[in-house]
Amino acid sequence: MYAKVSNKGQVTIPKVIRKKLNIGKESGVLFLIEDDEIKLKGVSGSPSDRLAGSLKEYAREYVPLKKVREEIRERIADEIAGEDLSR
Repeated sequence: MYAKVSNKGQVTIPKVIRKKLNIGKESGVLFLIEDDEIKLKGVSGSPSDRLAGSLKEYAREYVPLKKVREEIRERIADEIAGEDLSR
């Protein structure tokens, strides 16, 4: 099956192929390169996939998950240390 590449590098996936690979409105496509061939794999889209990056404009800076976990541990430790443990 033939599909023309647009000047933006876009290709419309024919309906027959979308149906066969179960590619819908909210799903994605994984491009697999093997030797001189490109294979497509349909990837279902989840709500979290659709939200990924949507809060980017509100983030002041990137904070690694390890740092976030350390801060949570410290806050929990501070909270526990402040409690009256003699109850």
